[in-house]
Amino acid sequence: MLARVAADLYWMGRYIERTEHTARLLKYQLAGLVDSPADELALGWQVIYRALGQSSPMTPADVDEAEAFMMADAYTLAGSLVEDHTNPDSMVTCWAMARENATQLRPQLPLEVWTTLNRGFLWIRDCDFPEAWKEGPAALVSEGIDRLRLLAGVVEATMSRDNTWRFLQLGRFVERFQHQANLLCTWDQLGAPAGADPSLSWSDLLRVCVAFELYCRRHGMTAERDTVLEFLIRDPEVPRSLRFALQRIEQMLVGIDPLGSRHPIAPPRRVALRLTATLEATAEIVPSEERTEPARNRFTQHLFGQLAGDGRRLHDLLMAEYVDYAVSEGLPS
Repeated sequence: MLARVAADLYWMGRYIERTEHTARLLKYQLAGLVDSPADELALGWQVIYRALGQSSPMTPADVDEAEAFMMADAYTLAGSLVEDHTNPDSMVTCWAMARENATQLRPQLPLEVWTTLNRGFLWIRDCDFPEAWKEGPAALVSEGIDRLRLLAGVVEATMSRDNTWRFLQLGRFVERFQHQANLLCTWDQLGAPAGADPSLSWSDLLRVCVAFELYCRRHGMTAERDTVLEFLIRDPEVPRSLRFALQRIEQMLVGIDPLGSRHPIAPPRRVALRLTATLEATAEIVPSEERTEPARNRFTQHLFGQLAGDGRRLHDLLMAEYVDYAVSEGLPS
């Protein structure tokens, strides 16, 4: 496979995943416009923007300002993340970038995949956001999520399990790992710090991650900080957990380079193994009987900082190994 083809597939997967991540955060926030307290809504916007790596909107100083903030600026804040072509994390921008990469891949992609992706882009490009807002603030992003899940289903149903599919999936799960780690860190530090008022609930985080029902079956209806974080970090059966994403990344790397897991281990594979070991060791770093509030905060800050750094390094090594490698060296045979 040509390096530019691998890069296009990888970035196509990343942009598709980024679009859905933004849409899920917006769906949670917009669904609460009617019945959530104003100061909680203002905090929610800060968490969303911070989780996406963007500048947070200003915090209202009092309840009256928060009320105005909720009503007057919700439309603008949502519009920036949906239809703003200058925002690199808006849904329309990410969808357009995924489509641009797919345009270069027409010979490699099944017709159904291209058609579904292109129809989704044309839908959001031509969408009348003001009219959609009048019908219901969350309706537009909900339909966007449905279209993206349809695309994921078409990919699973029509693509052969070769390197074309693997690089596409690799991009999706690298993006998922990085964004989920940042979301968990932001929610813990900014959205739901212990004793803070206002704060966002851990049940809402589970709903954002489409994991509330599974959590209730496993742990009951009470969502506590440590249990939720452990669930969304280490459970390999939760699609939005960090462990699930790493599991898929490892599978894709082994399929792309079967010799990469043998000595000497390929650099991307080595970082993926280190990330997995970090997650598996989380329960042992701070024993449950010693989890005082300061100890927990230090632990999570250190953990998420380490995961963020290794996540960026994994991306850099993937680019160096499969895209930007020296022509004289070539890929491992």
